[in-house]
Amino acid sequence: MPVSMPTPASASAVAPGGPLGERAAGTLRQLVEGAPGVLVRVLAAPAGLDAPVRGTVIHDPGDPLPPSPAALLLLVGADVTDPEACAVLRRAAAQGFTAVVVKQRGQDPARLAEAAAGCGIAVLAAGDAVPWRQVDAELSCALAAYGIGGAAGAGPAGGEELFALADTLAAVAGGSVAIEDLDQNVVAYSNVPGQRIDALRERGILQRRVPDIPEQRRQYREVLAAPGVVRFPADGDELARAAVAVRAGALPLGTLWAIEPAGGLSDDAAAALQDAARLAAPHLLRALHSPETERRMRRDALRAVLHGAGPPAEEAAARLGLRPGTEFCLAAFAPGTGSGPAGGGFGPVGGGFGAAGAGAALLGHLESALVRHCAAHRDTATVAATVDAVHVLLPDAGEAAARRFADAALAAVRTAVGDGVRAAITRAHTDLLQPAALRREADDVLRATARDGHARPAATARDVRQRILLDRLGDELDRDPWLRLPGVTALLAHDREQGTDYAGTLMAWLAAVGDVASAAARLTVHPNTLRHRLRRIRELFPLDLDDPDVRLAAWLELRGRT
Repeated sequence: MPVSMPTPASASAVAPGGPLGERAAGTLRQLVEGAPGVLVRVLAAPAGLDAPVRGTVIHDPGDPLPPSPAALLLLVGADVTDPEACAVLRRAAAQGFTAVVVKQRGQDPARLAEAAAGCGIAVLAAGDAVPWRQVDAELSCALAAYGIGGAAGAGPAGGEELFALADTLAAVAGGSVAIEDLDQNVVAYSNVPGQRIDALRERGILQRRVPDIPEQRRQYREVLAAPGVVRFPADGDELARAAVAVRAGALPLGTLWAIEPAGGLSDDAAAALQDAARLAAPHLLRALHSPETERRMRRDALRAVLHGAGPPAEEAAARLGLRPGTEFCLAAFAPGTGSGPAGGGFGPVGGGFGAAGAGAALLGHLESALVRHCAAHRDTATVAATVDAVHVLLPDAGEAAARRFADAALAAVRTAVGDGVRAAITRAHTDLLQPAALRREADDVLRATARDGHARPAATARDVRQRILLDRLGDELDRDPWLRLPGVTALLAHDREQGTDYAGTLMAWLAAVGDVASAAARLTVHPNTLRHRLRRIRELFPLDLDDPDVRLAAWLELRGRT
């Protein structure tokens, strides 16, 4: 027989299994104020904005409406001009709903508003560009901010309550308990004397993060997809576990894990596990409103966009704070080979990093410095590190404003990370329809400045357009090696095998546009010596240096390989 989960002494939660009508209620006013980016308009509110709200329900047109006193009904796919929408509205009022949420999509909602006034139910409009999943998530978050919502009764927000909850559950279940967020960070854990525990759990507690093991990824997917408790048998040194997803409405927030006792998990303990997940939900929801969590969510969205795996452009723009039709720029920062904080450089940490590890650590250091700078000077910016650069998305910024930001950021991060850091700025854009081109532009500018001195200010494509063109032509030679001149290939091979420097000689002469005196001075040799070397190049290698096209092609090859 299921039992209610005992609550910690500090919590004042109502048992989550109780009827909806017994839960605390918020108001429409609190909801509208708490989710201004989602609820853009009140179309009708015949009972006023102080009408109670106790949760959200997503409506599938093919399903009957359940009795839901004071709930909010999300009318997915409804046409506000369709008489069927008015019929659903009346059924919702009869079932006790406080309000319905619709999307206007350019249609006139007058008929729906009139029907709402007649049956006493409110109608709210969500932003057309906001996905319904996000609408539900944001409304759940807004409700949870007042300790309300279909997810659970709530106690005060804070880490102590989650630790107390974990202890209470461990006493019921008989094994160690861990509460984790979606990034598999251990946000709370039990500390009950004599609790059953294994090495994997101990490691997760010590590191405050679950070790990344491929088999566990499958387990997390299974738990987050399941409506109830999922159990996993013992595997080697890993004890048997039971887990349940922590959700607020349709929004997944994390997972709750309990090590099973030697005799297995009882039915009462399984019910307590589900109750604990409901009690944990408002605490994890409140964490979603913290600046750090919001920054992390925007970072993940930007990283996905830059890798071409993000959501549709409109949804991504909404997440990243990009308003339709307004300009934005992407800045990119990369450390130089000699970058490192003043006083010894940025070498391996603890002796455990190789070259790749040191590079990743340096990028992480650069990302942290940029996050701190943006928090102080441009909190609307989103910072995300990729493989070899840190990108900063700058909403509501044209190229001039982006350059000012990048130059100021460079001064700050060079002090923290090293003089070798350089920055690139894209042209101003107004949409995210081509994120790959946006990132390529920033990366191309960074590559074009790789050979510049440390003191260079932030660069734009306008500053180094000619270098970008030549770099891309060089890329074609890498993609299709058969385009290379056989004479240049033979010359480079001769230099490697014989220790000569015909490549340097030819490059200096080509760079001097055939001026022997100037090229000889650059090489610090006598002009006759240079003439002799040029004759030998003509004799040894099939290069017609009298042909201007051959000279240009040879210079382009040598530019990328010397």
